[in-house]
Amino acid sequence: MLDPFEHILPLLNLPPLPAPDITTESGSRIVTAHIDGDGFPSVAWVPGKPFAGESVYQRILQRYPLPHTVSVVEAEVAPHGLYPELAAQLEPIARAIFQLPHVELASHTFSHPFFWDPRVSIREKLYGDAQPVPGYTLDYQREMAGSVDYINQRLAPAHKQVKVYLWSGMANPTPEIIAQTSALGLFNVNGGNTYVLNDNFSYAQVSPHLNWYPTAVQVYAPIMNENLYTELWTENFSGFARVTETFSKLGQPRRLKPVSIYYHMYSGMYPSSLGALDYIYQWAMQQPFTPLFLSEFAKRASGLYETGMAKHLLQPGYAIRSTGVKSLRLPDGFVIGSQSTGVVGVTDGPDGRYASLLGNQVHLWPATTTTDFAGQPYLQQANAIVEHWQHSSSQLNITLRGHVAVNATLAQTAACQVVNMSPGLKVQQQATTLQLSSTVAGSFSINLQCQSMATEVK
Repeated sequence: MLDPFEHILPLLNLPPLPAPDITTESGSRIVTAHIDGDGFPSVAWVPGKPFAGESVYQRILQRYPLPHTVSVVEAEVAPHGLYPELAAQLEPIARAIFQLPHVELASHTFSHPFFWDPRVSIREKLYGDAQPVPGYTLDYQREMAGSVDYINQRLAPAHKQVKVYLWSGMANPTPEIIAQTSALGLFNVNGGNTYVLNDNFSYAQVSPHLNWYPTAVQVYAPIMNENLYTELWTENFSGFARVTETFSKLGQPRRLKPVSIYYHMYSGMYPSSLGALDYIYQWAMQQPFTPLFLSEFAKRASGLYETGMAKHLLQPGYAIRSTGVKSLRLPDGFVIGSQSTGVVGVTDGPDGRYASLLGNQVHLWPATTTTDFAGQPYLQQANAIVEHWQHSSSQLNITLRGHVAVNATLAQTAACQVVNMSPGLKVQQQATTLQLSSTVAGSFSINLQCQSMATEVK
């Protein structure tokens, strides 16, 4: 009935403040992709009748180089699971997926529990506790540590290990259960029910980023998966294509969520559902997004509750400390002063200005002029992670790491010249900007010689 941003916040008369942000990286909106392993052994209705896991591998993962976080349900692919007669065919497909350079490993449990809170009433357990693995009684330790060990020992290539644990079913873990994933050194993701469309929009349908407990943090999936878009797979199997409406609604006029392409292996079963995935990926590849692995996003999201901001009492500036947040949304009209530290760039967004951060400690000072950084060079936008940024009185050294071919813009560089740069990096000098680009993913460095530079950012 009321837009809370337009009608409620003004009544509170709050001062404009910087806000820690996890929707944006290097000035560009974040995009992630992750796949729950459900349905890996299902037979696809496409020529050759491959398994759904192989269908996703061939049709999606080999075609689209965005960073992906991919999981399996152990009991669906292992010889000691539900389909021992198929394991000799299924495990090699999983190994091939995990070998891809743009895929990181995740577990989606051993037997796919439907509930992660033992206190759930038996009346709610319409489907039982988990998938009916012969001789198995639900054991949460086996679901977590056991499934991770299975993937690491039998499916993972030598240079990779599981990084993320993806909750199954209702995704309602207790803090004690979440703590077990932390003890394994894993990020945990899933849960949340953000689902909005052009003809069905309400801020009440936007879930928070996190489920926070004093002793544990669960990172919610930013956007709901394909189940709701297909009416729980009862109709319109191409319905997931409408998730681009969700992405757009949550990107403007306020950037509330990153773009999150989240689905299950059984989306590889039908020509129409595969067509929907093609449409989504082609849309995402054409946008100026910063692709991240889900583990990288989860680190930033977890850092929201490990972020503190203090306002200086005697001067109009802020001190910020965070373990993972890499972006601040600034109030309209906030110009960054040259004495700021830990801030490497700024770009205008749909609902404010987005400052790019580097390091765990930031001091943000407003400028007394209308020019950010007092005319010194800064990062305007990139589709890559800033790994290094250091400048002295005359030198600027930058390293960017991109999961896809790098594209970046440095602003206020009229007084700068390129001294050296990584092979494969292309530079195009314009009047006041430098355009950096590459044709492949990777880390790229550039060293600039500039006039009238001061302030060191590390």
